[in-house]
Amino acid sequence: MSEHYMLECYQPIEWDDMALLKSIYFKEIETWRNDIDSWRMGRRFISELPNPVVVKIMPGDPDDLKEMYYNDAIIMSKRLLAALQEVGVDNLDVYPCVIINEGTGFRTEDYVAVNLIGLVKAADIDNSNVTGGNSDHMLDTDFDGLAIDPKKAKDYLMFRLAENTSAIVIHRSVKEHLIEKGFTMLSYVEPKDWIG
Repeated sequence: MSEHYMLECYQPIEWDDMALLKSIYFKEIETWRNDIDSWRMGRRFISELPNPVVVKIMPGDPDDLKEMYYNDAIIMSKRLLAALQEVGVDNLDVYPCVIINEGTGFRTEDYVAVNLIGLVKAADIDNSNVTGGNSDHMLDTDFDGLAIDPKKAKDYLMFRLAENTSAIVIHRSVKEHLIEKGFTMLSYVEPKDWIG
């Protein structure tokens, strides 16, 4: 049994998560420069965020929402946030969020924008199937199957993978807690089966 899992959120309805997250940027163009705030760098923001963060659902997209969305920003239900905090995840900077669909008049404040603090260089590159990325294997390494080094991942409960910052890694204990709490929309992918 794996000690760490990749946290995903799939849903039968096929629509573009990128559309939902389109408005969650500090600048028009996101960069990897160290002086630019980024949701994916695993560190606290220097800039002040809008309060609340407003997320617009693109016209034509459905109003029934998933528990979690992520690409750069992480948008999650307050219910999911409470469950994560209950199990001991304490490295989440949380911001008020309003999701609106101007086409339908839909509006909810049941979600938050989350900055996951902490990049952990936990990939076992030699035992992973690396399909692309830079030679230093940092930030945007492409994997078709990942091996996590348990010594590097330690007992961290939740973190972004430093080798591919789109990856959200959770400890087995977090997975078990979320399953017990009934989070059936979330998927807990074994690293060896993860593609990203």
